[in-house]
Amino acid sequence: MNIESKEVPACPPQQLMVTSQGMLSYRCCGKGDVVIFLHGLLGSSKAWAFQFAGLSGAYHVAAWDAPGYGESALVPADIDAYVLALHEFIGRYGDKKITLVGHSMGGTVASRYAVRYPEKIRRLVLSCTHPGYGAPENAPASEKLEKRLRELQEIGPEAYGWNRARDLLPFPDIPAEVLSYAAHIAAETHPEGLRRASRMLQLADNRPLLPKISQPTLILTGEKDPVVQPRLTADLLAGVAFTRHIKMPGLAHAPYFQAPGYYNSLLRDFIANDGTE
Repeated sequence: MNIESKEVPACPPQQLMVTSQGMLSYRCCGKGDVVIFLHGLLGSSKAWAFQFAGLSGAYHVAAWDAPGYGESALVPADIDAYVLALHEFIGRYGDKKITLVGHSMGGTVASRYAVRYPEKIRRLVLSCTHPGYGAPENAPASEKLEKRLRELQEIGPEAYGWNRARDLLPFPDIPAEVLSYAAHIAAETHPEGLRRASRMLQLADNRPLLPKISQPTLILTGEKDPVVQPRLTADLLAGVAFTRHIKMPGLAHAPYFQAPGYYNSLLRDFIANDGTE
């Protein structure tokens, strides 16, 4: 898969809504069927710049800032609190059934949501994600998280952002504009938001729920993804009665940045040909 050399398009402006757990920030644009994007641990609603630009001509594209990201309020480190926040966000669209795209952390929340509220979801896309780590409640915080938080404090947001961008896009030929943009997003990480989201993923375990996913589901995995452990990918694939699984050739953990045209084409094809009315 060749790296696509494109300038990063502008995102739609950030908006705010009030929820039962505090403020939630998001971005949206376009008209048509609703497609909602949920970002990963190092993202925000800004992560979907290429999807806003590439898909909003045909769809209403929306993306949240997960609790503790952007201007969204913190919630407890419990996946059900994130699901509640998502439910209130999706409530903006009334009775419309949506396509939900969850990447990495966002995919863990999305799969839980699709089981909890099947009447809200027409299609589900699980992108470079996993069912959660399933650690017990008394497990200590992960060593990786503590290391990341120390790094953020010691070297500052800008340098931290560049380190994380290179983790997401570990290739020498990534366009400079794209790498810089990914670094900018990671540099905006709120430490407590990261701490709670990481703990949420550490404790979450969707394995018993995955067979209950009833919507047409597309699972996207990166051939060179260094983040999602192979055993977690195997658990996801074994649990979901998915419509399709595509291993994206040559791509790592941020295909929406690395090959946005290709990534968008996979989404468009799935939305158009998933067999739903």
